[in-house]
Amino acid sequence: MILILFKLQKTRVEIYEPLQEHFPDLAPSQSTVERWYREFIHGNFVLEDAPRSGRPNISHNEENVNEMLDLITKDPHITYAQLEYETELSSGTINIILHEEICVRNLCARWIPHSLNLQQKISRI
Repeated sequence: MILILFKLQKTRVEIYEPLQEHFPDLAPSQSTVERWYREFIHGNFVLEDAPRSGRPNISHNEENVNEMLDLITKDPHITYAQLEYETELSSGTINIILHEEICVRNLCARWIPHSLNLQQKISRI
C-alpha cells in the first residue's frame, strides 16, 4: 500500500494518514512509513526480506517431527528429558514440534492430541 501511494507521488503524511484512518489497528507506525519512503526514494523497490546472517534452523524438519511422533506414540508418558536424550534436540525445539507441529499437550503426564478424530472419539466411549 505504501509503494502504491508512493508511486502516486503522495508525501509521507499523505501516505501515513489514510493508513491510520482505514486500518487503525493494523497500520504501520509513522517511522516505518518514513523508512519505506526513504527506501523508495533511493530506488530500492524490493519488498522481500534480505538474507540474514546466522545459522539456519535445521533441527525443525520433517524427519525430527516424525521421530518425535513415533516416540510419543510408543510411550505417551515420555518426558521432555527423555525426548531430549532420544532426539538430541533442545527443549525449545521439542516444545515447538510438540505443540505446533504434532499438536499435542501433556495432560496427567500423558501426551494426548489437542483435538480427537472421529475414530479416537468412538474408542473413548
